[in-house]
Amino acid sequence: MKNFKAGLFGLGVVGSGVYTALQQNQKYGISIEKIAVKNIDKERDFDLPTGILTAQSDEILENEDIDFIIELINDPEEAFTIVKKAFEKGKSVVSANKKMVALHHQELLELREKYGVKFFYEGAVCGSVPILRLLDQHYKSDKIKSVKAIANGTCNFILSKMTAENQDYDSALKEAQDLGFAELDPYSDVSGEDTRFKLAIMVYHAFGIFVHPQEIPLEGIDYLDETLVQFAQKHQLKIKLIGEACNIGGKINAKVEPQLVNEKQDFYNIENEYNGILVNAEFTAEQFVKGKGAGSFPTALAVLSNLKDLIYDLAIAKYSIKPNITYSTEIEREIYFIGGFETELSGLEILAKDETYCLAKSDFKELEKLKQKHPNLYWVKISQDIYEIIKNQEVLI
Repeated sequence: MKNFKAGLFGLGVVGSGVYTALQQNQKYGISIEKIAVKNIDKERDFDLPTGILTAQSDEILENEDIDFIIELINDPEEAFTIVKKAFEKGKSVVSANKKMVALHHQELLELREKYGVKFFYEGAVCGSVPILRLLDQHYKSDKIKSVKAIANGTCNFILSKMTAENQDYDSALKEAQDLGFAELDPYSDVSGEDTRFKLAIMVYHAFGIFVHPQEIPLEGIDYLDETLVQFAQKHQLKIKLIGEACNIGGKINAKVEPQLVNEKQDFYNIENEYNGILVNAEFTAEQFVKGKGAGSFPTALAVLSNLKDLIYDLAIAKYSIKPNITYSTEIEREIYFIGGFETELSGLEILAKDETYCLAKSDFKELEKLKQKHPNLYWVKISQDIYEIIKNQEVLI
């Protein structure tokens, strides 16, 4: 088998995992010729060959001996510049940068077609779970009705600690940071933004349309408090941050929000840094996959898998947009647990209330307007089935 030469951008958590795996396993037939980093003099936990590091991206991009690029940096705009130039130089790319892909998805695929290169980014969505591969290949002859996902290991870890171990949000977040599951600045994770990037990518692979992340309504977990945790524990429920996209009559609805789930649901047993994806399709009905979504080697595994796709010249689906499918910002009213408010809420269809929370029918637009008046307000979706069980368990005011 031919030996391939690659240029690596980024030597952080994932980049280190990819480099280490390639060094330890010769079966890939890939040698890293150069690694572009911001700080060449930074101390690292492993030895590197002399001269392999560079601070100049063109040392890689202009090198005709390098066969392809592995892009694993954090900055989405810098990453886009690197990938675009790599395409222009005729180099295929493997990336794990979900923000870059989500923000520039359509343009990236158009550039891929224009320059006749390949572009794989399985590592951008759900770590070790090959969901993009499944959507592209397994479901290509089926009609997908919905995709629902726990797609952020940091949030899931925090929520697991809050409900299972009675930790408050701050201590659960600190533990996630200490274990390397959360960044020092956790905003993208806990706000739900990270899940939204991944959901936007999945929408194209599931339904064949592009949705900009900003079009997807968003509610994170950073406002959740002990009132919700106590309510969930009382009714044997768990709190999960779920991104979902549904095809309703050719119109795609998508959103990211916390939800309460019970033991009958697949998401109930997805704990800590694990991710889980539920796909509902016309012929195959519901299928559920799970796997680690955070950490060095789970994401590195997805990158390595894509590298083998390049080596074996795996065919990829042509860029296309499906006709007769559109994105809709109209979202149906649903049942929500609402907390974090101090005064009476108006304009909602109240189903039940207590001193510190209420159950009500609403939609995102109504709740977002209320949050402008009540900055600490938060909401968590409750399915109709769970609401019926709660009604039968206690007398609701």
